[in-house]
Amino acid sequence: MNKIKLALSIRALNIGGAERQFLDLARNIDKSKFDVIIYTMYEGPQDSVAKELEDVKFIHLGKESRYDNLSFMKKYIASLDEEGVDIIYSFLQEMNLFSLWARRFTQKKHKVVWGFRASDMDLKKYGKFPQLLFWLQKKSSPYVDRIIANSHASIAFHKDKGYDVSKALVVHNGINIERFKPDSSAREAFRKKHSLKDDDIALGIVARVNYMKGYPILAKAVAKLMAEDERIKLFAVGGGEESILEECKASLKGFEDRVTWFGVQKSVERDFYNGIDIYVSSSIFGEGFSNSIAEAMCCATPAVATKVGDSEIVVGDYGVVVEKDSVDALYNGIKEMLKRDIKELGDGAREYMVQNFSTMSMVKNTEKRLIECVES
Repeated sequence: MNKIKLALSIRALNIGGAERQFLDLARNIDKSKFDVIIYTMYEGPQDSVAKELEDVKFIHLGKESRYDNLSFMKKYIASLDEEGVDIIYSFLQEMNLFSLWARRFTQKKHKVVWGFRASDMDLKKYGKFPQLLFWLQKKSSPYVDRIIANSHASIAFHKDKGYDVSKALVVHNGINIERFKPDSSAREAFRKKHSLKDDDIALGIVARVNYMKGYPILAKAVAKLMAEDERIKLFAVGGGEESILEECKASLKGFEDRVTWFGVQKSVERDFYNGIDIYVSSSIFGEGFSNSIAEAMCCATPAVATKVGDSEIVVGDYGVVVEKDSVDALYNGIKEMLKRDIKELGDGAREYMVQNFSTMSMVKNTEKRLIECVES
């Protein structure tokens, strides 16, 4: 069989879960079956990573602004023709739309697969432009060849909003189980650095500080716990909206010496996930498959998570899942976790991730779906 010319297209290679999955797929997909080209619209902090991938071609299309559409499309179409692309697998709204529209003008009528990452989005919390993109994607959805969503919740959400999801299927995210793994020396170093006693309970979160991640809910729940139990400490990784951060600090007033705000961090696996005792995900909407929950569990750290996206599937029997957008629910969920054998849960969580959510599992499932699409 001739190799399939696969274009992996994304708005920009920023730091985030979608971008990590995108690069993991490009890095690990079977190069005996696929010739891979990465396309980006805008420059991103991980462009250098993409350029160094073995047997992967990187093409930055240089979109200059939101309004630079005509010249951008001309460059995209010309490159698709030059490369002889058979199929585009695109991530996120803008590139999904441009990849579908480009087919009308390319010499070779490539197949188009859209990647869906989000679920249960509150569109009112976003501006007019994202809402327009969402509407355009909905109107265009009957014409795409396949949709690959990273969660069942994502498909259900888009169906409820009027999308044609008759060609949609789920391929859950994959986690690099060799990168994210238990490390006793990293745990010891983290706890020593932050003066954690053996019986201290370190709660941790890795998420952007914004409305959808539920930080104010988390802060209020943790404040209640800290008022009752002096062992509780909170560690948070992620940058974002200063107003939300200040709201959280106000809720945790009086407990400042037990809270650490790390801000943006490029690498968290060696020390952070291993150093904490319980991972907490407080999202209230928008999650499809939470990479951070799965990464923590790969490091043998059990999770307390809200019922958003496919969190119940990700956590399985190795943590606690509670109702979203509720201080009391999150507080009670963490309290319940404190009564359980955290070490035993963590060991089970690691094994559960290895068996069900590895990077190679994601890659092989995606390969299968892309080949099916080309051959259909």
